[in-house]
Amino acid sequence: MAKSVQHKVLLVFCLSLFLTGSLFAQGVTTGAINGLVTDDKGEALVGANVIAVHEPTGTTYGTAVRNGGAFDLRNMRIGGPYSLTVSFIGYKTQKEENIHVSLAQTVRIDFKLIEE
Repeated sequence: MAKSVQHKVLLVFCLSLFLTGSLFAQGVTTGAINGLVTDDKGEALVGANVIAVHEPTGTTYGTAVRNGGAFDLRNMRIGGPYSLTVSFIGYKTQKEENIHVSLAQTVRIDFKLIEE
């Protein structure tokens, strides 16, 4: 009888390990884009608009540049192509195209905007 109880305990332990591993496999399903936005003197353009468009679906992601000139677009659909547009009042808008986002990876793209 003791062996039967041991086998049941071992079976429950093994099943719990299997199920826990399956839950962790459901983790990250997205990617990200980040970078810096500065002017031609290297000064951060805080508040600049950053818009990414997933061209096949039209899904749009947006953010504003924060202190230091950095931006982050997270939880983005993997694949591409994406187009990334940066704009700021008084500066010429810039656009990067044909960007591809990989699973659990961050694509780095920096912009240097020129005054208009």
